[in-house]
Amino acid sequence: MIILLLSYATAIGYIISIIAYGVGFFSKIPEKTIPYQNKAKIIIRIAILLHLCYLVVRSIDYKHAPITSVFEIFTLLAFSLSITYIYIEFKTKVFQTGFFILLITGIFQIISALFIQELKEINPILRSWLLGVHVSTALIGYAAIMISGIYGFLYLMMYRAIKKNNPSNFYKKLPSLQLLERLAVNAIKFGFVFLTITIIIGAIWLPKAIDNFSYTDPKLIVTFLIWLVYAFGFTSIKIYKTQSKTTMTLAFLGFVFAFFSILILNFLLTSFHKFY
Repeated sequence: MIILLLSYATAIGYIISIIAYGVGFFSKIPEKTIPYQNKAKIIIRIAILLHLCYLVVRSIDYKHAPITSVFEIFTLLAFSLSITYIYIEFKTKVFQTGFFILLITGIFQIISALFIQELKEINPILRSWLLGVHVSTALIGYAAIMISGIYGFLYLMMYRAIKKNNPSNFYKKLPSLQLLERLAVNAIKFGFVFLTITIIIGAIWLPKAIDNFSYTDPKLIVTFLIWLVYAFGFTSIKIYKTQSKTTMTLAFLGFVFAFFSILILNFLLTSFHKFY
């Protein structure tokens, strides 16, 4: 009962956060923007704390990390998105994009809360906490990729509107192109670090833990390819000072590639990564 209440409380917390960020962004009354942004910052931190408590209590009660079903992965992905966004918000002091990121977070958590169930039989490897760390770092990395893709998309749409000399009020409320680029770059760096940790853990531990491990596994290859894309982007930003539009295009295309690759891998191809 406590687990169920925490799950619903977390979803409600995200819904309230989305509303607060949405009012702060879409309000036509400037005086409402800052108060609602301040409220939103408090509410989202409460929601994240509730989410953390939910994940910890669920993991302790069921004696495994929340990685045994699609809907457990959804709640972990929602948590990854929220903490990645909060990190970027804290680092950049930009709040105007919170509605768009947290809307996706809320959808994942709501779906998870409505459909999550404990499996009767669980593959023993799913009770490994090291596997839980491996999956968590992967999801944080992919969450950062998703966020960088959203920022890249907003950047490209605003860039196009400015070039046409016809930016709508919607774009005027967004951060500047420079700020959107900064947000995307921070997300790329964050995602690159966590994907690197994921690959290192997988390369060292998984061959010993899984009997049918193979370096030719489709998910392993695609994860490495995604890492290479973002390694190239990270290097281009730090060393070659890639042009802003090129960087944002890379962020968006990298997200699209990662998104569709994951869909294809999970629904069409077999992999030793799929334990449930």
